[in-house]
Amino acid sequence: MAALKLLSSGLRLCASACGSRGAWYKGCVCSFSTSAHRHTKFYTDPVEAVKDIPDGATVLVGGFGLCGIPENLIDALLKTGVKGLTAVSNNAGVDNFGLGLLLRSNQIKRMISSYVGENAEFERQYLSGELEVELTPQGTLAERIRAGGAGVPAFYTPTGYGTLVQEGGSPIKYNKDGSVAIASKPREVREFNGQHFILEEAITGDFALVKAWKADRAGNVIFRKSARNFNLPMCKAADTTVVEGKMVKGMGGAMDLVSSAKTKVVVTMEHSAKGNAHKIMEKCTLPLTGKQCVNRIITEKAVFDVDKKKGLTLIELWEGLTVDDIQKSTGCDFAVSPKLMPMQQIAN
Repeated sequence: MAALKLLSSGLRLCASACGSRGAWYKGCVCSFSTSAHRHTKFYTDPVEAVKDIPDGATVLVGGFGLCGIPENLIDALLKTGVKGLTAVSNNAGVDNFGLGLLLRSNQIKRMISSYVGENAEFERQYLSGELEVELTPQGTLAERIRAGGAGVPAFYTPTGYGTLVQEGGSPIKYNKDGSVAIASKPREVREFNGQHFILEEAITGDFALVKAWKADRAGNVIFRKSARNFNLPMCKAADTTVVEGKMVKGMGGAMDLVSSAKTKVVVTMEHSAKGNAHKIMEKCTLPLTGKQCVNRIITEKAVFDVDKKKGLTLIELWEGLTVDDIQKSTGCDFAVSPKLMPMQQIAN
């Protein structure tokens, strides 16, 4: 596990996508490679990656519901004990997960979000006057964050016209007696082509906490499928971004496929892990997808046939490598086929 910090000044435009797994990354990220001055750094501990977040900071937190939330970085904030945060997020998680943990520990002063969701503690703190809440229509929230990252200070939208969003007076904070302590301000209204629009200001943050699939040392990240959601625009709208990275040891997702006795399982993989650590081992150290179910292993260096009783037999070898090279990079014993041959390209 590693962490990468990237600090930017001036433009909030950064990099896109490709890289190594298991990275805690701190930086400013986007879907293209235009950037201001950047500084990147990896950390071995997520707590180290977020320890610079001070009391009173504005933190943009990615995710939609519980999809794509940076749960490990949220846990790290819980450990630092930082207080008085303004958290910008689509919602506040649930009582015992995500931002709900920071609410329960009273580390959040104000939430800017689109709905309360299934978080009873969020609702309780808001109604009791312990928490400031600025509720914003979901599409407007997304655009306010996007505008912040693009350097657009404000924009007009028809959403919310004729409601408390436009008129003002929506409770942001209650007094303990139930009266309104802080109310939202009215929005400026303009008419364009016969339709009314209200002015919404952009949102920027001191830090963004996001979850990504991959990251590299150049500051590029890849978001996986729907977990991209609010994560990408939040990267661009913050001065400093901290990105996903702990490997969770779990069994593979093909248990049903390998469980059939008639299935021939061929594993294609890199021969060694980072730092030339062995990946082909005498005994698996991770939870098994299936027991003694592999028939063949193909790497960039060699091809092995696998027998349940006899173990591995080396049958093909990449040109330029020797059996001794394969022995050094393999974490278990293997036999060598008398018909050992160079690795072949598969013909169409």
